[in-house]
Amino acid sequence: MTLKQIYVGIASVVGIAILALVGFTSWYTVDESEQAVILTFGNAEEGITEPGLHFKMPWPVQEVETLSKETFSLDFGFDREDEQAANQIRMITGDENIVQADLVVQWKITEPSKYLYNAEDPEQVLYNATFCLTKRYHRLI
Repeated sequence: MTLKQIYVGIASVVGIAILALVGFTSWYTVDESEQAVILTFGNAEEGITEPGLHFKMPWPVQEVETLSKETFSLDFGFDREDEQAANQIRMITGDENIVQADLVVQWKITEPSKYLYNAEDPEQVLYNATFCLTKRYHRLI
């Protein structure tokens, strides 16, 4: 083998690897129960909600994050075995009665790029906000 043949062989292997990378990372599918966000160099560009096969730039340029369209929920006070959860929503009314209330917060992700990148843990933020609201309501009653 000559040096030229070795260079051509190495270039062929590298070219095939690059074509395989481009081929495998240029398309993605969005299920009917999902939504996707396209990231171009790490910046959220657009949200895709239509199901089906979609194309994008290859991996180093664009990436895809998929999120569910389902309705999520946080339950406060439904676990009767957990004494701490039951105490979280116990309130005193204006006539000094103790009320035990169950609370369910439901949400959907409507803006996936904001959900992914505006908070580190959006579910924990919602939990904290709801918990603080119940404690504030407890003080007002």
